Amino acid sequence: MTSKTGSFAKRMYLPRALGSGIGFWAIAAVLYALPTPAWIWPLLVFHSFIWPHLAFLLARRVAIPYVVERRNLIVESAFGGLWVASMHFNLLPTTLLISMLCLNSIAVGGPRLLQLCLASLATAVLVFTGVLHPGFAPETTPLQVYACIPMLAVYPLAVGGAAYHLGAKLAAHKRAFRDYSRMDMLTGLLNQSAWRSVLDEEYALAKPGIARSAVALIDLDHFKAINDGYGHLTGDGVIKLFSEVLSRVKGPSDTAGRIGGDEFGLILREASVERIQATLTRLQQQLQQTFNERPDLPAVSLSIGFAELSVHDDTVEDWLRAADLALYEAKGQGRNQIAAAYS
Repeated sequence: MTSKTGSFAKRMYLPRALGSGIGFWAIAAVLYALPTPAWIWPLLVFHSFIWPHLAFLLARRVAIPYVVERRNLIVESAFGGLWVASMHFNLLPTTLLISMLCLNSIAVGGPRLLQLCLASLATAVLVFTGVLHPGFAPETTPLQVYACIPMLAVYPLAVGGAAYHLGAKLAAHKRAFRDYSRMDMLTGLLNQSAWRSVLDEEYALAKPGIARSAVALIDLDHFKAINDGYGHLTGDGVIKLFSEVLSRVKGPSDTAGRIGGDEFGLILREASVERIQATLTRLQQQLQQTFNERPDLPAVSLSIGFAELSVHDDTVEDWLRAADLALYEAKGQGRNQIAAAYS
């Protein structure tokens, strides 16, 4: 069983153990004042101090603990029906007990599980009313009120804490899934759609002539020949190595992404022409140096075209098209070149 398999059972364990333990005193305070059959007390001890651990063991031994926990809550509701009948329908502990059972059911399984648990509780009340023939004694003594206070004060905190931890874990999973869906699996950079979204945001936020932003398109020269001559695994190694160099060289506010098989994009924020040229030149140099240290991989050069955001760029497509034309110019100059778009 993996930790993920048992995590749901663990989240249920503490609230159940705490609720059953402090619930013992609320129920016992009522039963002590009533003519209670002797066999009720061992069942109360079992339900209060043994059942939580047994329920945890049952849930953590299966592949889908949620299914077992649903069954456990239905069983607990049946126990609740026994205590309601045994307490002669004492108003405060009965209301508190039913409220806690409903809270558990809603938290775990929503309205559907609540219906099942209420049906189990009602059936148990009818059965044990027929067995015990209890009277109707709704009055609650001061001692019984005091015995209910710990359950009233502590148990909601335990359930709320469990719900908080569950919500935090779900939020973390949601963030991880969002990041996973935005990531290119080979390089760890943003994928095409995620990078384009960042570019759209940058265009919308930046003001031409005030905020200096630029977009660079980077192409690995003659990459197809590497795939054809060395195989796609070697080609993937080259792409992965380049992405590592790109991640090291880019500025902390810059955003890199893989927008095609061997084509990458880089958004440079608050960048003067001097910084753009220096960053892209350093990228070429660092990549060449890295390939010198990796003789197992065929070296590639880079063709790069970049465009500053201009007042002539009426749309983000205009901005991107300018960088693409600059990239085309860099390739036309014999590749391994850096070309700037003309404003």
